[in-house]
Amino acid sequence: MSSVEAVFGPEMAHLSEEEAARQSHLRFVRGKIQLGVFDASRNPTGHVLTAWEAYRAYGLNILEEALDYGSAILIHPDGMEPALRRRMDELGLQRSAVARETGLDAQVVERAERQSADNRIGDLERIGFVLGLDERQIGYRPTGQSDAALAVRLRTLHSPQPTGPRPLSQRAVLSFAHAASVIRTQHRLQAWLGLDGSNRQLEPTDDYGTCDTPAFRVGYQLAEQARDTLNLGEEPVDSMRHLVETTLGIPVVQAELPKSIAGATIAVTDPERGETRGIVLNTIGANKNVWVRRATLAHELGHLLFDPIQRLDRIRVDTYQQTNDADPQAAAPDYVEQRANAFAIAFLAPMTAVREMAPDPVQTGSVRNVMSTFGISHTAALYHIRNSHYRTAEVPEDRLFAEPSDEQKAAEDFTLDYFPIPDTPSLRRGRFAGIVTSCFEKSCLTADSAAKYLNCSERVFKKNVDTIRGLYN
Repeated sequence: MSSVEAVFGPEMAHLSEEEAARQSHLRFVRGKIQLGVFDASRNPTGHVLTAWEAYRAYGLNILEEALDYGSAILIHPDGMEPALRRRMDELGLQRSAVARETGLDAQVVERAERQSADNRIGDLERIGFVLGLDERQIGYRPTGQSDAALAVRLRTLHSPQPTGPRPLSQRAVLSFAHAASVIRTQHRLQAWLGLDGSNRQLEPTDDYGTCDTPAFRVGYQLAEQARDTLNLGEEPVDSMRHLVETTLGIPVVQAELPKSIAGATIAVTDPERGETRGIVLNTIGANKNVWVRRATLAHELGHLLFDPIQRLDRIRVDTYQQTNDADPQAAAPDYVEQRANAFAIAFLAPMTAVREMAPDPVQTGSVRNVMSTFGISHTAALYHIRNSHYRTAEVPEDRLFAEPSDEQKAAEDFTLDYFPIPDTPSLRRGRFAGIVTSCFEKSCLTADSAAKYLNCSERVFKKNVDTIRGLYN
């Protein structure tokens, strides 16, 4: 008898492992140290998983062992609690900060550092997710300690340096670690749904220019390449949010960060998919302006698509000054940022189209038209028009008070305000919540898993499934 038949039944014997796991109605339950077959009559208190979830996390052999012996031991010799303690130490976090981020009692977080019968699997997974760990793997194998390199990088950004930017606060470090888990999970769930996006033809490049071809010119070229790949021509991007999240399949995590930070690009590691990337967008500060938010997204997109991992260094945190530097041809000391700035403005507003829309001599009305058509700020429009004319045209400096249209505001909306579950953190709202809901409806996730991802009870999740679907799908 094959393992597929032994686990999923003789009617599945002709199917592959993946096909059988997809179609199976079996349920499993994970406790702190083992995976068992779900039996509702025993009122299990562990994490209930679909056959597909259990198969993807632990493999067919573990499922077969659980069926043969009633349970399969999952625990790695290190255990779950030591893994959480190490990660908190790696990030340099006070336990009170972790308690605030998870919404758990401080005593629960402190107890999670040491092995205790009182530690519940749900609490341990919840803490691990916020710390940037793959909650499915904690305590199972060393890969539960996912993205140690990202943790080290965040610890570095948190530690005071003799030179360089102000260190990140513990709250910001936790926000980025939390965002890493959302990015990893969303990529995995999107793959389960067949929503991989269309950015695979765009590869990172270590070309940051030369004396003859400076970094900003490379950025312009990459913007043209990306537009060609996406068949955008020279038309305006109606919604950067939709293009990044839906067309490209890139997670955009919305978080409340320090006011100076515009956004970040994060590279995370997933045991199933290898390196994946996502964007973190600050919901406060200048990003409240739609045109600034578009520039921030375009800037981070430049990093995400084209920066090699050694340049990204796991996470690239950008201030508003960096992402909205109006003149990409300025002699910026950081050529990585100079290239991203040039990419952003040329991606939002192609040079040829801008030159045609604002011919020399440039009129005030032409500047306004460029702003409203391509969704860029006044200062960005002035510099971009001048650069499109090879810095030979005179551009009127009159201050314009044009604002984004209602249509532009709606297209780029943060999608947070009307979320129906108040306990769901902002980082997990938006498209992530829609993807989780779709996976539940397609039986990839149990209601238990979906509720845990949205930080609510099963009852609350099921009550709001239709609303979430209507908002994000």
